[in-house]
Amino acid sequence: MADRHWQCQKKAPGLWLGSFEAMKSPCEIWLETDERQARELTQWAAEESWRIEKKYSRFRADSVLSRLNRHTSQWQTLDIETTALLQFAGECWTLTDGLIDITIGGYMQFWRFDGHTPPPPRKQLKQQAAYVGWDKLQLKDNELFLPAGMMLDLGGIGKEYAVDAIAVTLASRLPRGGIMVNFGGDLCAIRARSDQSPWIIGVENIRSPQSSLQTIQLLQGAVATSGSSKRYAVDKRGKVLGHILNPKTGWPVAHGPASVTVVAETATQCGMLSTSAMLKGKHAEAFLSEQQVQYFIQ
Repeated sequence: MADRHWQCQKKAPGLWLGSFEAMKSPCEIWLETDERQARELTQWAAEESWRIEKKYSRFRADSVLSRLNRHTSQWQTLDIETTALLQFAGECWTLTDGLIDITIGGYMQFWRFDGHTPPPPRKQLKQQAAYVGWDKLQLKDNELFLPAGMMLDLGGIGKEYAVDAIAVTLASRLPRGGIMVNFGGDLCAIRARSDQSPWIIGVENIRSPQSSLQTIQLLQGAVATSGSSKRYAVDKRGKVLGHILNPKTGWPVAHGPASVTVVAETATQCGMLSTSAMLKGKHAEAFLSEQQVQYFIQ
């Protein structure tokens, strides 16, 4: 991580912005504190983000995730953090009736959501379907058994996990003052600003990325967005296919929204709801209206 950098800027009296890159996203932490503590906490947050990214990236051969995917057909012992993350993944699978499923790693190896690479053959995805399904693995306390052919991918929950985890630790290290963590638009305002003025969050207009579709005024809470405007494939007829895959088929859901933004208590909760809505396709709005949360669909 020696090539990575962070910076800290004063944005107003007593308000500091720390920034760095992690998880293929611009990352920010907003802190009400003094310069010394702002710089210390920014450095910690950056290094913690890079640690999480390194540990759970499917693109790194030395990551914990890659090690788990290599050692199938045997019981593997998990550390405390990985155990908790996989237990949360299991809860997501249950709460979404299988729509959010981290065992889609096998599908993900065939897709390139770079805006020009065509989708993989459906036959290839159909063959992989036999190795997808949370109910096919075994997780007992801190022991994991992955069947041969199965691959995990934490991309659907990893960034929101990092946002919430870093926000909680920052709040414990900074006993007073506002705190907001924002990783590429997935954010958690874990503590309101001292003067009770709201954090101002812009919902990006996907048709005009330089402008905001909507402004959210948030004292405390979280926001997350799922969408296909930045990562997508294009089929032979020129149809844009989003990067959020249906775990039943390995194919993006047809007739779904281009983008869903959800406001709730935590980033992980927002991410689960926004991704589920994307996978509901044309029923996305009906699903979100039942959840009794604030949302924006494009």
